[in-house]
Amino acid sequence: MRFDQETVQQFAKSAATGALTGIVFAVVFVALPGALILFLVGTFGLDWDLSWFPDAVTILIAGAALGALFAAFLFIKDQYIPYVEEVQDFEEDPDDPFGR
Repeated sequence: MRFDQETVQQFAKSAATGALTGIVFAVVFVALPGALILFLVGTFGLDWDLSWFPDAVTILIAGAALGALFAAFLFIKDQYIPYVEEVQDFEEDPDDPFGR
């Protein structure tokens, strides 16, 4: 199956936007709470083993990969199952006594 150049460019733009959005979500929902935990452990001198927490590069790469995959999935889904909203019919109704 061959795709035209415009569809490939739209797919690439969608995946790139998804990757950037995934990075933002990873920073907000993983990196910042992790930094808060590290800060609290260091401040209070708690003896917790935090070696399980991933480093910043891993968090960013995982966020970018998951965001790009999610955006690519949505792009492909929309190519085969487009979103169509029901639109109200505004033509005159013959049963309307006021002629609106």
